[in-house]
Amino acid sequence: MPTISTGSSPGKKSYKPKTPKLGRPLGRFTQHRRIDRLREALEQEPKGLTLEELAVYLKITERSVRRYLRELDGTKSDEKFELLEPVQTRPGGPLRWRIKPGERGRAVSLRRAQAYALLATRQGFDVLRGSALYDEVDLALGQIAKIAQTPFRTGRTEISGEHNLQSRFVFAPSLARSYASRGEDLDELFRAVADLRVVHFRPRHALRLRQVFRPYAMVMHRGAVYVVGTPPIGDIEALPLEAMTDIRSSETERFELPAGFDVNQYIHGELGVGRIGKARFTVDFDARVADEVKSKRIHPLQRTASSPDGRVRLSLPLVDATAAIGFVLGWGDAARVVDPPDLVSDIRAILSRAAARYS
Repeated sequence: MPTISTGSSPGKKSYKPKTPKLGRPLGRFTQHRRIDRLREALEQEPKGLTLEELAVYLKITERSVRRYLRELDGTKSDEKFELLEPVQTRPGGPLRWRIKPGERGRAVSLRRAQAYALLATRQGFDVLRGSALYDEVDLALGQIAKIAQTPFRTGRTEISGEHNLQSRFVFAPSLARSYASRGEDLDELFRAVADLRVVHFRPRHALRLRQVFRPYAMVMHRGAVYVVGTPPIGDIEALPLEAMTDIRSSETERFELPAGFDVNQYIHGELGVGRIGKARFTVDFDARVADEVKSKRIHPLQRTASSPDGRVRLSLPLVDATAAIGFVLGWGDAARVVDPPDLVSDIRAILSRAAARYS
């Protein structure tokens, strides 16, 4: 956070309040971003900040600051503040708003190896770039990086922080899709999942028709974002973010999670994200990749059979046809789909078009 100054002492940059534009800012999530920035500012200033200083930092009026303080506190105008409190700076002077000492974030003790383990996951959040959620995660990981690099004496159970380990100990996830232009949608979706709010959205291929969805969970899977939940009528399903546009979380409509809901039941590795039905697909693998196939646990419900000539046959749940096709094609000419016929036909058509490009 930049230093906030309302004076003009030599050698220090003075921030003069600009006349804010009237009305609410453009963009549905701009207010949520400002509330996040307000929290960040107050967390970094334990003694608190005046309304004027906050107005300068957030580039809004002091009246709007009062409204954001109430939004951050989560209380109504006729209720006492719970998270925040005003503190008098001097008799007759302006009040400083701060987070109550007992409500400030509690420190978490991390050993250096633990810090590096968390930093190794950094690339896994690239799929969220462009959202306020990504900024929050990046800020936290940046603070963890400082912990990892802070010099202190190492012992037998501690490692050194002097050799830039964070660039050499890395979790490399699948290449993330770019949702940079959909930051507000990501933030709205995360807010809805966190607070159990109903979302309204427009399907990508039917922009005039708005739909309702109860988002139970948000999943980052193989570089893409999915939301697992239910429509007003129907079973639990998984929707990719690409299928949803103009996402809005409701301010009034809430829901309860079903008893025993476990999002892991809808995450199936290379086979995709979604609900498992009775459908399955069968793949024959050549003997030259048999050892590799046998060494992998592709899915808990897989069935494996071996033939005398060394070939291996796998029967797997058909969760997502697109994911199943990608899985099979990833084995090149060492794999062949046996059934169902529709999947065989789809892969044959894809390979025919690909072969035509090389003819």
